[in-house]
Amino acid sequence: MHPDAPDRPGDAPAEWHIASILVHLRPERSPGVRAAIAALGDVDIHVEERGRMVVTVEGPHEGRIADRMTAIHLMDGVMSAVMVFHHAEPLAPRTS
Repeated sequence: MHPDAPDRPGDAPAEWHIASILVHLRPERSPGVRAAIAALGDVDIHVEERGRMVVTVEGPHEGRIADRMTAIHLMDGVMSAVMVFHHAEPLAPRTS
């Protein structure tokens, strides 16, 4: 099971989500945007080039992905944040 999954079986997510987001930003705001994205948690910046970033987000449900994407979109210096990939992986049920 993923390390961020809840401890109690009744709360365990049925699947784990991962999504990639293409972020367009003002290049002069890159350091601030990079720091703000890193502070969100569950987010990794993979590539940054000429006002674009590729970011991945992971979480136990689609809501976590949507929350992070919205937060990025609303950051000062960000012009757009668009999901380009989303995958949900079923998790094996816990046996304990």
